[in-house]
Order: sequence, then C-alpha cells, then structure tokens
Amino acid sequence: MQWLRSLFVLALLVLALPARAQNPAAKPRDIQPPELLAFVEAPYPESEKEEGKSATVVLTIAITAEGKVSDVVVLESGGAAFDEAALAAARQFEFRPAVIDGVPTAVKINYRYQFAPPESPPPTTGEFRGVVRDKETGEAISGARVTVPGIGTVLTDESGRFEFVDVPAGSYDVTIEPPGLIALGVTEEIVAGQAIEASYDISKPVPEEAGDPEDDYEISIIAPPELERQAVQVAVKAEEARQVPGTQGDVLKVVESMPGVGRAAAGSGNIIVWGAAPNDTRTYVGGVRVPVLYHYGGFRSVIHGDEVASVDLVAGGYGAPYGRGLGGLILVDRKAPKLDGIHGSFQADIIDASASLSTPVGEKGSISLSGRKSYVAELGSLLGDQSFQNFFTLPSFGDGSARYRHKISERESIEFGGLFSIDEKTRTTPSDNPEFRAQEYNSLKFMRFDTTYRREDEGGGRLLVVPWYGHDWVDRRSNFGGVEESQALGTHLFGLRTDYQGRAAENIVARVGLDIEFLQSSVARKGSLTTPPREGDPYIFGRIPPSQTAFDDFTSVSLSAAPYVELDFALLENKLHIVPGARVEPYVNIAGRARPPREGSPDQKVAVEDIGAEPRLMVRYAPSDKLSFQAAGGYYRQPANPADLSAVFGNPQLNVGRAVHAVLGARYAFLESFAAEVTGFMTRSWDIGSRNPSLNPRVSEVSVQEGEGRSTGAQVLLRKEKGESVYFGWVAYTFLVSERRDAGKEDFRLFDYDQTHVLTALGALDLGAGFEAGIRVRLATGYPRVSITGSFYDAQAGRYEPILGAHNSTRIPMFFQLDARVAKTFEFPTSKLQIYLDVQNATNQQNPEEIAYSPDYSEQRYVSGLPILPVLGARFEY
Repeated sequence: MQWLRSLFVLALLVLALPARAQNPAAKPRDIQPPELLAFVEAPYPESEKEEGKSATVVLTIAITAEGKVSDVVVLESGGAAFDEAALAAARQFEFRPAVIDGVPTAVKINYRYQFAPPESPPPTTGEFRGVVRDKETGEAISGARVTVPGIGTVLTDESGRFEFVDVPAGSYDVTIEPPGLIALGVTEEIVAGQAIEASYDISKPVPEEAGDPEDDYEISIIAPPELERQAVQVAVKAEEARQVPGTQGDVLKVVESMPGVGRAAAGSGNIIVWGAAPNDTRTYVGGVRVPVLYHYGGFRSVIHGDEVASVDLVAGGYGAPYGRGLGGLILVDRKAPKLDGIHGSFQADIIDASASLSTPVGEKGSISLSGRKSYVAELGSLLGDQSFQNFFTLPSFGDGSARYRHKISERESIEFGGLFSIDEKTRTTPSDNPEFRAQEYNSLKFMRFDTTYRREDEGGGRLLVVPWYGHDWVDRRSNFGGVEESQALGTHLFGLRTDYQGRAAENIVARVGLDIEFLQSSVARKGSLTTPPREGDPYIFGRIPPSQTAFDDFTSVSLSAAPYVELDFALLENKLHIVPGARVEPYVNIAGRARPPREGSPDQKVAVEDIGAEPRLMVRYAPSDKLSFQAAGGYYRQPANPADLSAVFGNPQLNVGRAVHAVLGARYAFLESFAAEVTGFMTRSWDIGSRNPSLNPRVSEVSVQEGEGRSTGAQVLLRKEKGESVYFGWVAYTFLVSERRDAGKEDFRLFDYDQTHVLTALGALDLGAGFEAGIRVRLATGYPRVSITGSFYDAQAGRYEPILGAHNSTRIPMFFQLDARVAKTFEFPTSKLQIYLDVQNATNQQNPEEIAYSPDYSEQRYVSGLPILPVLGARFEY
C-alpha cells in the first residue's frame, strides 16, 4: 500500500497549485418575415358539425419571392375533412414576400389552423396564453416573439410562456417567431369569457430536397433593441465552460483561459488582465460588485456554476455604465430560478462538495439555493509530512447563495437574493532557527444582499433597478522570525444601479442609468512599514521583515455617484455603429485620521474630493456578415484602497488614480462557426499610489500619488464556436509589455505582473455515447523579480542582508502546463450522472513558482510546484 499512499500524498501536495472574454456579436441579417395580405377563412366541415369537436391542422406553406403560395402540405393532421378545408383555404392566401438583406426571398413557414365548433359563444373578450417549446428537445424557448395583430407583441419568459389579457373575441393571425427556428403562423380563435391555453412545438428548419431550386431560409427575429457590445469582449456560455479542462466543471474558472488574461501566481487566485494589477479589475455578479472571483488557491469560483448563465470578460475600453477601475471588467450573468419544476445538482471530488436546488413556489414564484464546502485542507492535515505547506497552503473555503424570483407579469419581475463567501488559510514553517520560523493566517469573508427589479415595455425597452448591500472582512496575521504583523479590514458597502435601455429613434438605441457606491471601512494594522510589500517594492521570497513596527487604527468613508449615458447610432444600413458615452462621477474620500495617533491629541479627519467626466467611445464597422472592425477608447478613474489611507502606513490624502484605454481590432468569421480576431491595445495610467522615495518621508506621506504605468500589446484569438457541432475551442495569444515608473524615478521598469507572452490553447470534443474529452495547454512568461548582486552581514540584526540589483531585471523561468479532461455522462429519464477525471499538469512539468535564496544569499534555487493533480469527481443533475 506504500505506492497508494505516495500517490495520495502527491495529489494533495499538488493541490497547493491553482488550476490554471464575448465576441462582438456578428452583425444580424436584416430579415423581414412574410406578411399575410389576403386571408381566406377555412369553413368548418359540414361532416363534422354534428360531433362539434375542435381540431388543429398545421400546414407547411411555400411562399415565392413574389408572395404567392406555391405549395401547401399537411405537417400535422387534424383529420381528413379539416385537412382538406385548411389546404383549400391556404392555397388562396396572398403574402407580402419575405425580405432578407433588402432582397425579396422565397421562404417556407409553418401555419396552424385552429377549428372551433360553430356554436362558439358570441365574441366579447377573452385571454390568450400558452407555451413555446422546441419540438425536437421539448425544451422551453425563451425570447420568442409572439404577435397578435392589433393587440401587441410579447416575448416568452424563461419557461417559454406568454400571456395576453382582455383580448376581444375573434380570429387572430398569431405569429410566433423563435430565434433560430422556423417562424410559425397560427390562426387562433379567442373565445369570450375563456382563456385559450396554447402549446406550440416549433420544428427546426427542414433541409431542402435534392433538386429543389429554392432556398429554405429560417426566419430569425432580432431581440429587443440592444446596444452594440464592447469592442473587445469574450463571452462563454455556462455549458461550454463546464467542459474546459482544468475547471472540474466550475463555470467561472474559464476566465483564466480567456485571451488577455495572464497566468496567476501559484495559489493566488488573482486575475491579471492586460498587465493591470488584480485589484484594478472589477467583477460584477448581476449588478452587484464582489471583491474576488476565485477562492484562495484559485481552486473554485465564489459563485456556484448552476447560478451562472454566462460570463463576459472585457479586457479594456469598456463603456460608460461601468467605472471605478483602471483594469478590465468581468460580468457574470445569473440564471433566473426555474419555473418548470424542481431542478438541482450535487457534485463532489477530492477538493470540495457542492449542491444546488431550484424549484417553483406557487404559480409565479421560484427559488434557487446553492452551497459549497471544501475539505482539501482537512484531508491534507491527515498527512504525516507537512513540509509541502512551507510554500503552498491548502485553503479552507465555502460559499452559498439563495434567490427568490417573483414574476409580476410577463414583462415584469422582482428578485431578492443573497450570497456569501468564506476563505481561510494557515501556513506554518517550522525551523530549528527561531529567525526562520514562520506562521501566517489569512482570511477573506464577504456577503451580498440585493433586490433586482426588471421590466420590459412594449417597445422592447428594458429597465433594471438593483439596490444592494455588502460586508467584507479581511484578516491577515503573521509572525516571521519573531516579528509580528497584523491587518484587519472591515468594510460596509451600499450600492444602487439603475439602468434603462431602449430605442430613442429608428436608428438610435439609448442607455441611461445611475451607478452609486458608498463604502465605510475600519482598519487596524500593526507591523513593518514595508510589509506586506506593495507593487514596486523589491520582493525577495522568504526575506525576514524589518523588526521596527508601527500601529494604526482608523476609519475611512468613500462615496461616488455616477450618472451615465450611451447612444448607439446605427448608420449605413446598420453596418456602422458609433457608440459615444459619458460618465460623470464625483468622488469623496474621508480619512478618519490626518496624522499618526498621538496620546492626548484628538483625531482630525481629512477629506479629498475629485469630480470629472469620463468620456467613452466605441465604433464598429461591419462591411459584411463575416468581417468587422472595432475601435474603442475611454478615460477611467479608480479611488484609493481604504487600507492605503493610513496616516502611518500610507497617505490619507491619496486621491483617484487615472487611466486611458485605446483599443483597435478586427474580426473575421469563416466556415460558419469559426472566427479569427486580432486586437491591439494601449493603456496609460497616472496618479497611482507609490512608495515615497524619500528615506525620511514627511508625516503621513509614506505613499505618494506620483506613480505612472503603461501597457502596450496585441492579442490574437482563433475560436471555434460549438453551435450544432460536437466540438469547440480556441487558441489565444497575447504579447504584452507592462511597465511602471515609481515616484522620484526617471525610467520605467517592468511591472511586477508583467508577462510578455501568454498562450492558451484548448478544445473539447463530444465523442458520442455520453463521452467527452478535452485538452488545454498554457504557456506564460515568468514574473519579473529583483536581482541580487551580493550580500552583507548585519551584525545588529544578526543575519545577512542582500545587495539589490536593478529592480525587476530578472525573471522566474517560463511556465508550461498541459491539462486533460475525460468524462462520461449517463442519461436517465429525469436526471443524469457525469463521472469525470480532470488531470492538471499531466506532463509532470516542474514549473518554478518563486526564487528562494540561501541565508547568506550566495545561492539560489527555484521553488517548484509539484507536477500532477488528478481530480476524480462526479456530478449528478435532476
């Protein structure tokens, strides 16, 4: 059993390593469905009047480019007599022909005749409601446009349902237009005092038979007016994200494989976008900002995958609705709780276990619950050899969420929800030498509560209102060589996002809103002025911090309220979109203490204000359906971190940092589901908080707002969408140079998170019979580090100190990792079970993660991550 124990130890050791955004939407075709001009009523057959039954006949009608009926066949029979009556009437129909891209075009539609008994009550008013489903799969179709002439148009909800009330009794030529399926024309009889409950099962387009000279186009209907997407946006659907190797089915972990995202340091869980610091990228779940996307170690995201509909990464140049960040933007779209029955899942592997549940509550309500708890740290503690925790700490984490959704009407809903996340990790490094003994504890906990109100008007305009509250706790304590340090940060957050998007004119879509955030923070910190190191400080792994310590305990308040507007001008027959926008945001930061605390001296607060407009612009030109060009730019600001407003460790007068983004790209789609994108980008930032270069800085000026940054690069993305095929994947390469200039310095240096080359290639394939397989390859330049040219002995401290060379003039070696995934899904009538094996670092690559030095700094070695992490797990869905 020794080999089995060794394998188990190996897997747990490697658990300390982390697992390693939306294409601009293709220009929609200008499609106008055929319009019925001359309708002929099908008489109720005389042979059926005695029985007086109702009947339905579904016809397939071929319509020429001149609007004439060329052929009619019965698709679903209602009986011979009803079929003959329906065929005779439909052959006399006349249409205004379908127009595709300005050209009259022959099409086929399905038309449904509903025969009611002649003794129907006299017409007054009634109700008309129903459900639209995919005939092939039986799944509900959301977003289908249902039109009743003279009454209005509604869109089906998440359950595929629609409803019209107070409809005058009579015959209506109802049109059902689902995206991606054949449009269906239906004749419905609305009966006074009754509710028509209809069920429409829509078929996929039927291929033309050989020799048919006419094309059979499917009629796709454009959704409600929507602004053009961001210039550089990558989106991945939840179901595709589950299949990406290295994610173990965690939907949001796909972000680390998106173009423009650098490889995070082992165990950090950071997200590094286009060379920006992790704290510069903002993450939103719905309309609510959260502090992190991943738990400690990067093993899992903080949101259960069953709560996620899609995730978008906007690396730069995003529009006016979002701000308060100098880096990228991550938008997580939540799923609405389901109304069509009880659904759920349970998943477990050697890292954690999770579960979710969604169920209807009454006729218009639904609730969803989810939770996760890790046990990898507990399993690791059972090992006799704990030396692996000298460098990598196995975390303990958990999260959960609950949401209730009430459908007020077909166009209106309200949700109440909350989520929480808990992370803890403890590292202990024993040593016979007391100076090298280390203990470290880190904790991050947060919770969010929100109310989300949505409404859609008859013109397709959409209103979103999201008030929310949050509370964050950060706790860090350490003892390294007898030097104790600690930091406790508690923050209350209040936010409000209101957003309306609708058509302002025939070729103009407008988006207006208000984005408010209020933060109240309490900070208590003790330790060295330079520990933990901030970006720009010379960092040497394992170096003992200075023994001189300080203390500060203070509060701060930050408030900003930003009205914003965007206008999408569609020109040149919808080929050119110009989207200017602006965000006007005043910032107010109030630090509770202007100077270090003194006994008997009252605290004096200090307020810093900044107000300004942040203009944004996006331009997209698509000369054809396959080729498009995008450009974007904007001005961005970000408030100071509350912990940096310390009068002892930072500067209470720090104001906002500033940046500009410029993006230029092109996209070409080919072979139906393939697309290639090339993007160039540039960012410039200034007024960044930086370490004061003075050896004896003035009081309350340990940090100064004089840092600058610049990032320049390009990224290439070749992507295969899954669509109707059995495989998908992408290859993404980013070339980047990211630099900083510290306060008091003339020259730029490499940014601490700079990675010149980042390559990610992945693919997933459905093998049939429930089997699927995937592979992912990642290659990334190592992080820069300060070089050491020698050392000297500090007799007072009793240890060697390094002589530092040029800052960030050396690097950790290149990172390479191959991940593989295989899975088998067993289908049952109302459930399915998936068994998966996800192997990270399958080639046993010894990737250097950090540079470690001997006590006298005469020798160096690389701290390598242990090679292989096989994760065997199971997921059950019902």
